[in-house]
Amino acid sequence: MNQTIEKKSEKPKLASAETAKKQSLVSTLSKSYVVWALIALLSVDAFCRIFWNDLKLDHYASANRSMVWWAVDDFRKQEKTPELVLIGSSLLMHVLHGGDAEYFKLPQNEVYHHKAAMLEDLLSKESGVKVNSFAFALAGQMASDAYALSSTVLKGEHKPKVLIYAIAPRDLIDNTLGSPASTEIFRFMNHLGGARDVAWQARSGLWEKVEYALESISGLYAHRNYFVYLQQRYTKSLLHAFGYKINDEVHTPFALRRLALLDMPEDIGSNERIALPNLKATYTDNSDEYRRRYQPFKEKDFRMQLSYLDKLMAYCNQEGIELILVNMPLTQDNLQLMQAGSYELYKSEVGKLASKYKSRFIDLQDSKRFDKSLYCDTAHMNGAGGVQFFTALSKKLTDGSSLALGKNGTWQ
Repeated sequence: MNQTIEKKSEKPKLASAETAKKQSLVSTLSKSYVVWALIALLSVDAFCRIFWNDLKLDHYASANRSMVWWAVDDFRKQEKTPELVLIGSSLLMHVLHGGDAEYFKLPQNEVYHHKAAMLEDLLSKESGVKVNSFAFALAGQMASDAYALSSTVLKGEHKPKVLIYAIAPRDLIDNTLGSPASTEIFRFMNHLGGARDVAWQARSGLWEKVEYALESISGLYAHRNYFVYLQQRYTKSLLHAFGYKINDEVHTPFALRRLALLDMPEDIGSNERIALPNLKATYTDNSDEYRRRYQPFKEKDFRMQLSYLDKLMAYCNQEGIELILVNMPLTQDNLQLMQAGSYELYKSEVGKLASKYKSRFIDLQDSKRFDKSLYCDTAHMNGAGGVQFFTALSKKLTDGSSLALGKNGTWQ
């Protein structure tokens, strides 16, 4: 009997001990700095994820002043959206900066020079219509970048009437590309909130997908670059308060800058890239570089980039933007580096898409018109080549009343 009573009395004691233990644990956690710090972190993270777009912040701010940042920043500052926008890779860069420098006999600062001034002048003379232009000529631009940039920046009140895409085989065929999402252009467009429809498929590696998943879950992680920008901004302000002058210029020797840019994010100073007129640069044989890009021909990657071109053309068609594809001229040396049949396939597939969306496809590949003397390497033109290129392009554009030009000398 006594044993039974003792057993019954043990149960309340055990329950009481467990309750006390739980209360002690809650009390300990409530006094823990780690716990409160975690709660604060999660609260800030949730706030950033929910209200970030509503905050009055400069969402275009970036810790790294890449060439795409300079271009987008300049585009935002335009008083009126230009009727004509050009996009393209370094092939367009060379004809744009070098061509304008040669045509006007004036140096062109590539960081600020985003207007196809020579083309504007020639089109105005050919058609009698005043043309305003803007050029997103960015090195390494792939078809995936062209889609991400256009669908992110060229929308709403910032839509041009005409978009010229200076396209080349490397835009669709480049074995040195890690993934579409790995480029500076694509990353910056994601930073601006664009290209969400292709954000997952553009990431091929496991870590890229994990990183994107973290960005989708965590507001702080998604906007980490902005916090780096704030750190730099306040550091510069502090240094300025102590008498140090800080501007956008870079005066590091070129050899050191080139090495730094290989291992660090692209950060271009406002004085670093100048295109000069009458520059007689020697021809550089960059066959090894393009051989690595072109060979072996990977049809899967080619088809993937072709799908982004399809998306770009569908976007322009949906938004009422007249898209004109311009096949960029290359040297015979460059064409011979491609796997047999790949250049013909490139032109055929691009031509099919042009027909599908009823877009104009201007083929300027002509080794007789653009001989080797107009190139600084197997793919990129020099200043004289830029003049020749825009002269040929302006005639093609005004032939047959293209460019949505009205008969009364205004844009339709």
